[in-house]
Amino acid sequence: MNTRLKDTRSYRGMLQSDDGRIVAVLSHDDHQITFQSDFGLSQHMIERLRSHPGHILFSERSRIARLGVQITCEPPTVDHLNGDRLVLTQTATAVIPGYPGLKRLSPFFGPGLPVGRLVFCDPEALLTSEEVLAAIERADLKLPASTAISSDGSIVIAPHRVICSLREDIDNATFGRILLREDGREMLNRYQVPRNVAHLILPPGQGVITTCSMYLNEHYVVLQSGFSLGRNLPATVLDPIKTRGIRIYLEIINGTRHTIANPLISARIYGTPKQKTGERRKAVARRPQELSADDLKTLQRRLASERKCTCHFIDRSLAIVAPTEGIAAARIFTNGPPTRCDVSQAQCAAMRNDFTARSRCPHLYATAHLSEAIDGGAAVLVLKYFPNLAEHREIVNLAAADKIKAIYFLEASCEHGPFLSQEDHSRLQEYNAFGVAVYWLCSLNQRLMVHTIRDGKGYFVALERLADFHKSMLFAFYGSTLPLSQNAMDLLGRLMDALVAFWGRNIGIVTGGGSGVMEAANTMARRRGILSGANFLDITDQAMNPDVDFCQVFQSTCRHSRQKWFEIASFPIFNVGGLGSLEELGITLCNMKLSIMERVPIILFDTEGRRAFWAGMRQQIATMVQYGRAPAWIADYVVITDDPQDVIDVYRKQLQLF
Repeated sequence: MNTRLKDTRSYRGMLQSDDGRIVAVLSHDDHQITFQSDFGLSQHMIERLRSHPGHILFSERSRIARLGVQITCEPPTVDHLNGDRLVLTQTATAVIPGYPGLKRLSPFFGPGLPVGRLVFCDPEALLTSEEVLAAIERADLKLPASTAISSDGSIVIAPHRVICSLREDIDNATFGRILLREDGREMLNRYQVPRNVAHLILPPGQGVITTCSMYLNEHYVVLQSGFSLGRNLPATVLDPIKTRGIRIYLEIINGTRHTIANPLISARIYGTPKQKTGERRKAVARRPQELSADDLKTLQRRLASERKCTCHFIDRSLAIVAPTEGIAAARIFTNGPPTRCDVSQAQCAAMRNDFTARSRCPHLYATAHLSEAIDGGAAVLVLKYFPNLAEHREIVNLAAADKIKAIYFLEASCEHGPFLSQEDHSRLQEYNAFGVAVYWLCSLNQRLMVHTIRDGKGYFVALERLADFHKSMLFAFYGSTLPLSQNAMDLLGRLMDALVAFWGRNIGIVTGGGSGVMEAANTMARRRGILSGANFLDITDQAMNPDVDFCQVFQSTCRHSRQKWFEIASFPIFNVGGLGSLEELGITLCNMKLSIMERVPIILFDTEGRRAFWAGMRQQIATMVQYGRAPAWIADYVVITDDPQDVIDVYRKQLQLF
């Protein structure tokens, strides 16, 4: 699994280990499994293990705790250290009735299973009560509405009056997918069903899986075990990347001899350490950034001037930059057969997409020279165009042999300009899986952007905004491409100001990158200093606004799959729009129904302030509910307003925030 660009732990502000994985099972039965787990430590983490072992905490993997399994861990000490690996003995026990138990889950508790991480809870980063209040007032974090803050800075929260249970149709194959696959957490979200209750009642020895609402940006929260009103399982560290939502899961058990009603959880809040360690994961430190935008423009000129392509249809030249040499020593390679191809352009156009053995096109690209040309360490490639199928195959083979560490490309497509195909998006995912960093000298804005994965979606991000991209909570802004009236501009600006005031500046927006509402929202976000991004589509009915911090680009054939890229946003806001906005609203509502996205307020903002634009939508949804064509709860999440304060009030109330 690639960790070069995928590892977002560098942005979290916490010092922690790599994922701990089981290396040996020592014993097991239907009631408990004892095993050894291996944790990779950085040098900074090793130093903390030597100096502050009591502040290093094991945090169980959330998806394991959400299946009712508790993992206890022996205290980490340097005695268990072997080089940069720490091996600890741990025990898994099924502790919440109504969940599958180890008899069904034990087949998956074998070597390689990720079980959690070790986290250094820096005492210098622990917040006092005054600092907690100040952070709340600055909107740096959002805590549950039930939060009480004590004099020592600790907080006490009451969970939602919700009990989460598993659907009865879950089978062993699904348990395996939940525990072993990368998309297991999303799968568990679909099978773990919340049910509202009047009170949370925990008889002696019983447990419950429930939820709370919390939104973290820079801070992280450590749940305190052993509290007399309920003890949570060891999934104790809520980090600022994943803790953004109305369903932050809490696994609580009653270890007393008496019934507990409405349990409470105690927690401590940690901020950015006063003295930064400078820690960056080793994999991230290897991230290749040797080439600048100016370097690429220099190579672009060389590729154009040294054109010796024997394929008359397209020049797919490339440059190889050796790891120990600069761009002046870069070697240029061109594509095509040994002599100039004599087929016509029409024949070439018909054959070039046929990669079978029957094709008359030789498909000889510059990448065919790479295996002989790359000597020694992994090289950096600079390509005129994003790789096609044949080039991709050759690049991946070399990447598997650790001969390529980065790709820079200058244009997305020879035929579609700055837009990528569906196959191209798949190839980006594969480069990520093989640990190849991908950079684009974006022709839309002439900025050097790096490809990175967030929530399973790949985006190109300006290098200087990479950390902000992974940390910021995003809003999807939908709306018409038609120009806005001055009243609409004023309303939209007030809405943006209200969002910043309530959520803080660690937020951003993502739009379709077009005109009208999208252009106005992008401009307002830029002026307010918050993150701005776009999912550009190759269509002719709207202009593009390329002044963005992150983006993704789609050919017109990817129109529907492009909508999935908006799933990185936590909240959708639909402004006055047309048929396109109506389609996007339908997809969003359906995603909520299918549990692909959380049940969050869907704001239908009457940007023009006429109070009637979305009225028909409310009536249509009510009719669907009446006839059993939509779940009854969906009406509670659709909010129609032209008042920015209404939007904030809805977020505060429905998300149950402090």
